[in-house]
Amino acid sequence: MTVTASWNAAGRTEFTLARAVVLFRVAGLVEIAIVTGQNASDYRGHGAVVAALVAAIAAESALLSTVCLRARQVRSSWAVADLAFTILMLVAFAVVTTRYGGLYVAYPYSVICSLAFGIGLRRLSAVLAATVFLTAGYLYGGGHLHADPAPHIAVNAITYFPNTLVAWAVSRQLRRMGGELDASRSREAGLARDQERLRHARMLHDRVLQTMETLARGQWIPDAAVKARVAEEAGWLRSLVEGTDEAAGGDLLSQFSELAARAAGDGLRVEFNYATLRGSAILGALDSQRSAALVGAVGEALTNVVKHAATASAVLRLAATPTALVVTVVDQGRGFDPAEQPKGMGLEESIRGRVAEAGGTVRIDTAPGAGTYLEITMPLADSPHQGTGRDGPHGRRGGRAGAYRGSTAL
Repeated sequence: MTVTASWNAAGRTEFTLARAVVLFRVAGLVEIAIVTGQNASDYRGHGAVVAALVAAIAAESALLSTVCLRARQVRSSWAVADLAFTILMLVAFAVVTTRYGGLYVAYPYSVICSLAFGIGLRRLSAVLAATVFLTAGYLYGGGHLHADPAPHIAVNAITYFPNTLVAWAVSRQLRRMGGELDASRSREAGLARDQERLRHARMLHDRVLQTMETLARGQWIPDAAVKARVAEEAGWLRSLVEGTDEAAGGDLLSQFSELAARAAGDGLRVEFNYATLRGSAILGALDSQRSAALVGAVGEALTNVVKHAATASAVLRLAATPTALVVTVVDQGRGFDPAEQPKGMGLEESIRGRVAEAGGTVRIDTAPGAGTYLEITMPLADSPHQGTGRDGPHGRRGGRAGAYRGSTAL
């Protein structure tokens, strides 16, 4: 399970690093303001030019700080843009102070700015490259244009490297710790779910399963068909409780066919369409967790049609996109108002919750008197962009209209 909350540990780490960049940038602006203010007499005759450069730095710093705080992170592209601007200011201040005189204040500001490059750039090679470019900009501005003494230039140039490298190392460690914390929380959540399932399995075994097996063996049920159905369901429940249902279920198509046959036994004619997947290896690309989630969700959907839709037929359709398997269950029954459905195990847990836990998405399109269209999208593999959005790969109510060629009616 992946922690997806916007305020997980990784997200908080990124926000902390973004605030660090902003605070350092504010410190740099304060330093420039103090230095230029104390040396205002050195800028007589060209104070407006220096003020314009300082204003440009302040505006760029305000823009960078705003986007970082709103996004709660420092993106690499922003760090690269800031690097280019900082080099430009190193050269611009060198040109102005060389021509008109005055203190070269761009260097100390660039040292503070360099911390952002170590934080925003994730790869060490990128940080080293950025530091080299920044150093080259200073050597051109401070060394070539401003003609500072060579010993000062050498010491100042070297100073950039510990700043960027330490910032990169610290931010990398913080990100790693945030990721590990999220992973630990995910494992704890998974363990808690497993313990809850174990508790439920014990309850089912000790009460429901025992009762069903007793009914299946005894003479309390006179109808042979009903008795056989109870025995079948008891066998399935035992395999579920003992954790052997996935291995005994056969391939995915067989399990869907069994669901359709079971629904037919309850009086629901299911048109099972999988023509586009005949001979395809896509079904085998799903792992056991995703397969089990699909089978369980579809079984619950067909049960809901039998119990609530007041219709004698439904369509079960399998299709695929390059990255996902799409399963739809369509009926032309009475439909319902999703807003008025009570929270419980049926729709929310047995369908939505089960599918979401396996990484898939569920879309339900229904209204009173308009039938029900249920679409499950299950990714074939883990992806940062799982699911297909609200309307699924076929568009709104996609797949509900049109013919279902090559279908098997059960």
